[in-house]
Amino acid sequence: MSKTVEKSATPLVTHREFKLLLKPDKFLSRQAVLDFNVKLEQTAKSLGVHYEPVESLDAQLRIVQFYDTKNEDLRKNKLIFRIRQIRESVWPGESWELTFKCRAPEYEKAAAFDTDTNLPKLQKKKFKEELIRGDTIGTMTSIFSNNVIVDYPGTQAEIPLSRLADHLPHLKTLGLDLEDTLAIVAGAKVFELQSTLGNLSFGHGVVAHATLAVWARPIPDRFEPLIAEFGFSTRVVDGDEKEEKGQRAADDFFKALQVSLKDYLSDGTTKTALIYGDQGA
Repeated sequence: MSKTVEKSATPLVTHREFKLLLKPDKFLSRQAVLDFNVKLEQTAKSLGVHYEPVESLDAQLRIVQFYDTKNEDLRKNKLIFRIRQIRESVWPGESWELTFKCRAPEYEKAAAFDTDTNLPKLQKKKFKEELIRGDTIGTMTSIFSNNVIVDYPGTQAEIPLSRLADHLPHLKTLGLDLEDTLAIVAGAKVFELQSTLGNLSFGHGVVAHATLAVWARPIPDRFEPLIAEFGFSTRVVDGDEKEEKGQRAADDFFKALQVSLKDYLSDGTTKTALIYGDQGA
């Protein structure tokens, strides 16, 4: 497990989210996802990790958009504003999921951002340690993500930064020009197809859902995937020695899995970076 950061006045990690970017051309059909899940099951067995695949593979469709100013002021401050609509059985939901996060390599940077909104009864919070592939296959590094999530009835193409700051007061302390307008980054609206693949058990009460997400362009007459991401997330509950052993087993599995999936691995670190057109976090 990565180094534990002890802080009393700032958020502590609630989830550890492991992510691997995969080549999009490996997932051009449902059968390709099924084949990947078989490989995942075989790899887990060879590594001594219990894996229980789902009995029937299903998928959830989401519409994903990122917002920023023309000069990417949010991005420059390690901030991300994402709006996502979940479509159950293709039908659109009644609200949009708004996620605002501070994501940075330094725990202190992410933890220092106050994610309190003026909608306390609606907000949900997560503080995640995101584990991504390191510089070489079989290694990993951490970035930290301080999230607040709010369901909202609708969205629009442009949003005044001042309106976001009204709901998220800490933004007003960062010296941003609140007269700026937020618009969809690169004009990119993405279809995300996400499937739960199965459940991993690392022992000592540490378990995780394994998922595969494929981002595709919303093109009517063909399926054009942009990137795929395999992930699993463990919860941090007590942080005691017993749980630490399970978390270390998850770390070891993540690093060994990269070797097994080396032909699947794609360059880059996060899907967000793809939208912004860079390789950053």
